[in-house]
Amino acid sequence: MTTAIMRPVRREDFDQVLALAKQSGGGMTNLPGDPETLRARIEFSAASYEANADAPGGEVYMMVLEEDGKILGTSAVFSAVGLDHGFVNYRINKTVHVSKQLKKRIERRLLMPTHDFTGCGEVGSLFLSPDARGGGYGKFLGRARYLFIAQHRKLIADPVCAELRGWRDESGVQPFWESLGRLFFDMEFEDADLTNSAMGNQFISDLMPRHPIYVALLPKAARDILGKPHDDALPAFNMLLREGFAFRGYIDVFDAGPLVDARIDDIATINESKVFEVAIGAPGEAPAMLVAAGFLGSFRVARGSAKAEDGKLIISNEIANALGVKPGDKVRAVKW
Repeated sequence: MTTAIMRPVRREDFDQVLALAKQSGGGMTNLPGDPETLRARIEFSAASYEANADAPGGEVYMMVLEEDGKILGTSAVFSAVGLDHGFVNYRINKTVHVSKQLKKRIERRLLMPTHDFTGCGEVGSLFLSPDARGGGYGKFLGRARYLFIAQHRKLIADPVCAELRGWRDESGVQPFWESLGRLFFDMEFEDADLTNSAMGNQFISDLMPRHPIYVALLPKAARDILGKPHDDALPAFNMLLREGFAFRGYIDVFDAGPLVDARIDDIATINESKVFEVAIGAPGEAPAMLVAAGFLGSFRVARGSAKAEDGKLIISNEIANALGVKPGDKVRAVKW
């Protein structure tokens, strides 16, 4: 078995990535199951790596986790979101109504349309094949993105946010969409999500309510799931919180999934990572580490035993070959 590596997506990965997208169950805007839309996304990502940008300009750096020639999962880093049409979310605000006559003070929640995260970086597209779960690969997918950011600081806007799929019931019904989105967009949830993925989010600004919405006016089923992640997204949500991301009351306009954010310097994996000079040898009983090398199209991440010693990182031949590095090259590593 070869070493699993995280690497940039390639155009020839299309068939395998499409198979993964179809396993996701829908609701992942950045990993659409529609072949034409997905092909365009992979093409745009491949072009982003080739563009050699020198500042955040809306590039998408999609990556895949590959082992023995099989793609097990995906994740991505977005350099800056919403530059063309804005990046729209609801922010859950509090409002207070006071009646001196009745001696009543009533607090209510409001959904406020906001563009607060327009121009920020984003991490997303995290999906792991159900066949590969349980081996730490989800953690691998998530943390590799932060090593990419650490290696490409000038290319990623700060802060960084992450949107997670909103909760659905066992039959696939999305209560928030049924209570609000459907009334204004006049389409099925899947059609709205695909339109967002294929055409961008201008139509969201065009059709969504332009005024604050009192949460109390929504059905209980919708009120109860504001900011609640999809069951399959809960592990990713918890990983984001452990990395230093925080939920500050922002939700997706379609499914009310949570949006979390963090300053780049506050992300644990980035904070704790260090740059070393490569030495190849036998790490022995050294702890497992995530090791990253390369820039843009040559970027790679592998997991394996590694020993830090006098500014050098001793890694095995297998890890060195997976990363495409030789003695004296620079790598960035963080404890697993």
